[in-house]
Amino acid sequence: MLHHSSRISPKTRFCLKLLLLILPLIPIVVVYFMFDPYRVLHPYKRFDDSPMLLNEAHVGWQNYLQNRDSIAYNSFILGNSCTMAFLTGEWEKYLDKNDHAVRFYDNGESLGGVRQKLQLLDSVGAPLKNVLIVLDKKSLDKNAPLSGNNHLFSAEAAGISQLGFQLRFLQEFLYPDRMIPYIDYLIRHKYAPYMKGVINPGDPVREPYTNNFINPREKEIAQDGEIYWSRHEKEFKKRTNAGMEELPVIFASQIQVLRSIKKICDKHHTNLKFVIGPDYYQKKASREDIKILKAILGDSAVWDFTGINEYTADIHHYYEPGHYRPLLGARLLKAIYQDQDTCPGNKSSSHNSSTHRRRASSIRKK
Repeated sequence: MLHHSSRISPKTRFCLKLLLLILPLIPIVVVYFMFDPYRVLHPYKRFDDSPMLLNEAHVGWQNYLQNRDSIAYNSFILGNSCTMAFLTGEWEKYLDKNDHAVRFYDNGESLGGVRQKLQLLDSVGAPLKNVLIVLDKKSLDKNAPLSGNNHLFSAEAAGISQLGFQLRFLQEFLYPDRMIPYIDYLIRHKYAPYMKGVINPGDPVREPYTNNFINPREKEIAQDGEIYWSRHEKEFKKRTNAGMEELPVIFASQIQVLRSIKKICDKHHTNLKFVIGPDYYQKKASREDIKILKAILGDSAVWDFTGINEYTADIHHYYEPGHYRPLLGARLLKAIYQDQDTCPGNKSSSHNSSTHRRRASSIRKK
């Protein structure tokens, strides 16, 4: 028997060992293809019933593609997770009667990511009648789209093949910290604390078709009222730098991105609104950055709600320091579309406008 075993070639031994390593993965791969945990293998019209926490950018893109024939989307909310405060129905109050809005965002979105999404929408013939871009100060200095599977939403946008796109998601699922919670949930249909960040712990977190976010904390606030902020008091640290102005972050590379955004919007005659959201800690966006934004995108397009003002003063406007609520989003939309002179960051004269243009022009020449 030993003599027979010695006749097995090194190549055959290697193949047998490789097979032994692969065998345990086969049922896991079968589960992946059967249940499509990331909702990337097949087209879906709805994503609100998935137990898995999905790639938000991919959800937004597919939601648009799969429903655009039945819903005439022409108004897009782009930006980071703070877009949750701007509900499509609330925005549509200020748009034309037949306009239809949809949310297409990414967690931690960058300025470059917004440009990428606008370019992709433009490439498929999306009518960009209205665009609402919601970012914060941290997003402005990121001139490239975010990398990583959590931000991969289109093979075309990423410059990879469809096979490469699918393999990226399959590889992601094979990580134990993704695969084990999902399979456990499939078997037991019960959420456990270790599943945090992989499995949705409760009710649906998004509306179908509009892709509005449903924040579970809103339900908590409705039930508990003032107790909510007492219970989460430790999350709201002292505003030690309130009123302090941030350093400029917009330079040549960011200006190039902004000009690309402006070019696409000009092509579609887009009604653009670019919002820098109200930071809970009340630090003020750089005045130089705001000047450049207004010079490139237009005075009426740029809305800066940072700093010490009526919007940032009230803790009840916030779930936690990083995210503000739809009730504040509704106030900001009203300020933008109805009470334009009340926005703390949008008071400008014709003199200021020409100054903005000169400032942006001087930087573009550097």
